[in-house]
Amino acid sequence: MIKSLLTITFLIALFMLPNTLFARNPQNIIGDHFEEVASGRRLEIHTNPTGVRVYIDGAYRGLTPLVLEQTVFREHNIRLTREGYRERDFNVLLTGTSSLIVSIQMEELRGIVFVYIQREAGSSYSAPLNPRINTSALGHFLSDIPVPDDNQVILSLPVGFNTIRTRAFGWDDSVVTIFVDEHITTHENIIMRPAIFRMGNAAQNRRRFNPLNPNNLGITVYRFEVTAPGTGTITILNNENEVVFQNYLDVFETPQQQITWNGRDLHGNPLPQGIYTVLIEASPLETPLHLTQQEQGMQPVTLRLETIIDYSAIIIPLSSDTGVSGLKFSPTPHVLPRGSFQFDIGVHAGNFLITHTSDDINDGTQNNESTLGFPFKLNARVSPFNRLELAAALNIIPYPDNETGFGLSASIKYNFPNNNNTPLSFAGGISYAWAGTNGEFPSSPGGGLGLHAPLSLELTNFSIVFCPALFWRSSADFMPTLLFSTGILFRANQINIGVSARYELDFSENILNTRFLTGAEIHFFPPPSNLVFSLVGGLIHQEQFTGAYAGLRIGIIN
Repeated sequence: MIKSLLTITFLIALFMLPNTLFARNPQNIIGDHFEEVASGRRLEIHTNPTGVRVYIDGAYRGLTPLVLEQTVFREHNIRLTREGYRERDFNVLLTGTSSLIVSIQMEELRGIVFVYIQREAGSSYSAPLNPRINTSALGHFLSDIPVPDDNQVILSLPVGFNTIRTRAFGWDDSVVTIFVDEHITTHENIIMRPAIFRMGNAAQNRRRFNPLNPNNLGITVYRFEVTAPGTGTITILNNENEVVFQNYLDVFETPQQQITWNGRDLHGNPLPQGIYTVLIEASPLETPLHLTQQEQGMQPVTLRLETIIDYSAIIIPLSSDTGVSGLKFSPTPHVLPRGSFQFDIGVHAGNFLITHTSDDINDGTQNNESTLGFPFKLNARVSPFNRLELAAALNIIPYPDNETGFGLSASIKYNFPNNNNTPLSFAGGISYAWAGTNGEFPSSPGGGLGLHAPLSLELTNFSIVFCPALFWRSSADFMPTLLFSTGILFRANQINIGVSARYELDFSENILNTRFLTGAEIHFFPPPSNLVFSLVGGLIHQEQFTGAYAGLRIGIIN
């Protein structure tokens, strides 16, 4: 009987818990709510917004949210006050047999403001006036309010001082502070003055880029801001000040502007590697008459940037399942250019070899057995410095027997400069991997410390890769596992295809264990997005076991 009562009490508390939590979240308080909860003997007062002063029977007790454990069980008068909000006054009855949770939606005191937006008197400036306004009541100018075509708007603003900012492309911003009264309608005339044409905040997404990279990975985007309608040109000069590219810009109709350049000349041919000067020159469509002669002399305006074309800055999607980027079973010397990154996520399915410990207490032996697994992968690679790349991989492997394995690996890889002008690329890397029970990803060489030396022969569209590596699976292993991997990567405009293989020689425990892995991968990155879709698969042969798996991944590269 007691067990049944406890169960019923638990279910009642479980049922009431969501409502209690709902009431305690100030963002969820809409209207007033009074709830009795069987557990406890206290009074809780919650408000939206918080920070409301609470008076009980005329005595100040604190700010909301307020929890009072020691209360007198009778009727109490509660008064809630906060500047800018209407005062609330009500009574509650505390019975001593339950807790009372009070949730109150405070009513903000507001007033009406009529705003009239006009052009400056006598202005002949013909730029369209399409204003938008925002106020301090909307979160410090984070929200804009569109204005109707008649340039008049009615605002309901909190009582007290409010700041109103009006902005329109081609016009100077107007900022006014007004006092709003609950009982008096406020009228405010806002005068807009034509803006002086200016350009600024110039930037480019890639200062160093490779025009031979595919799609939007082989372009650079110049961004800048203007204060008024205008037009202009972009001119690109080589290191001898010769014009190699020039193009007219569309009429500026918004403050934010951007121009894309693909590193090619006027005839569409890729330009030589080197440093290029970018000049963006613009002038207003119309000069307001009120400008002084000095201000008139500021037109036109020129922005100057510097861009480097570097054909070694290769951005291509790669696998990083083992924590070292490259082909599926072979690291490559390729690294991302500085500031670039790749991130992907995917699922796999296949037949894997796992270690099983005997359930016999007196035995405790470990045996390898094959089972079906569904690895879940998170891979990332990023380049914080030139020629240096960091990579990491997280894998979660659920098995049908409710066992789940976890693993984590990371690496640092440096691509050495090639000063011989030969089509060879060389890098060195160090990696470390950790895995829980049966948490090793199928293509991983295992947990431990690895040293990698990938080398590739770079042809027009192919990379032929070879990578020897040493891998210590534990600090107690004096003899490392030897890894020999090789592969071929084909690079096209929107697709990469690779095949690779790895042979492992493990000399631990004075027994030679071998493992052979081979697989293929396809990375598809359609324009104009930075998304990458990958299909991967492979075969694993170890001892008397041969398994296969395949996977699908989606990611982003930039």
